[in-house]
Amino acid sequence: MTPDSSQQAPGRPRNRRAERMDLRHTPTARDFREAHRAHARGTSAGRRRLAVTLVLTVAVMAVGIRGGSVTLLSLLMGAAYLFFALVALPRAQAGRAAAKAAADGGQQVRLDEAGVRLTTGAEQRRFAWTEISRYLETPRLFLLVGADRAAPCLAVLPKEGSGDRLRALLDARLDPARTD
Repeated sequence: MTPDSSQQAPGRPRNRRAERMDLRHTPTARDFREAHRAHARGTSAGRRRLAVTLVLTVAVMAVGIRGGSVTLLSLLMGAAYLFFALVALPRAQAGRAAAKAAADGGQQVRLDEAGVRLTTGAEQRRFAWTEISRYLETPRLFLLVGADRAAPCLAVLPKEGSGDRLRALLDARLDPARTD
């Protein structure tokens, strides 16, 4: 079965050989934190979220301004909000996501000519290649970024044991994104 040209990334040569790859992985809290950082740096949605966080930090600090001067309390409130938004909340979310992934028995991912199938516990999600805009690469992971703003990160895939082959498969279908 050959891939449909509507499932190919624009400008990509048609891959006549049916590629299929199966991965089994239980993402850890470290994986989710790494994915969050990469998404924040590598996507416009992540950069917007950071900008909003900084604007809200300034707003929180502005609450404490009296008579045109910044008080120690306003600086502490701003620093506390920034710590909560950029460190504590992402760590807590990563911990919860890792605990859920472990409770579900990890994830199974199948990449083939039709797209990506992600199975976690009793839940199964399928993404056609057209639903995935690009991928982000970190030192230990690949992240599949959704074409729809409502689905910013679709899957976290491990490099360990499959890095070069997985990169080649993703390159045949998607454009890589810079993570600077």
